[in-house]
Amino acid sequence: MVAKALSVFWRKGYQATSVQDLVEATGVNRGSLYDTFGDKHGLFLEAVAHYRSHVTAQRLARLEEPGPSRRRIAAFFKELVDFSLGEGRLLGCLMTNSAIELAPHDRDTRLAVAASMGAMEAAFRRVLTQARKNGEIRAQKSPADLARFFTTTANGLRVMAKVQPDRAALNGVVRVALQALD
Repeated sequence: MVAKALSVFWRKGYQATSVQDLVEATGVNRGSLYDTFGDKHGLFLEAVAHYRSHVTAQRLARLEEPGPSRRRIAAFFKELVDFSLGEGRLLGCLMTNSAIELAPHDRDTRLAVAASMGAMEAAFRRVLTQARKNGEIRAQKSPADLARFFTTTANGLRVMAKVQPDRAALNGVVRVALQALD
């Protein structure tokens, strides 16, 4: 049920999603929806948690697979660009969308988005710390600073892909970002 609600929130956004949309998508009546989640916002937060534990977690797990760090980071961004220009173009990133739509005035959403971005930054930091230990990046490179930069770049790419769905432009951003490892 939460996965079906996630699909609606991701496609339409929080504000544009009605309770009726959720009832139709999940097949659950209003009363059961309210009994289980309290309200639309409660279901939205469950959907965000589901997104983080499935979509985000899978992408970050691939980032932390064995192999040279530069190749893994490049593969992460390639997958992000491919998704952003394919099935994800109109969807964008649920976390980025939620940050823009709700985080400024919704504490719970802001905390969920911050946790998701924090998880991405932490994954990048682990990869980059190991890369520095392995001599793949110079010792003076800060894994924390690079991790924050790559997290910001990933979120920016998702927004850029919505308004400028041009593979060459997005790949140019990735190419410049990867130069930070040199």
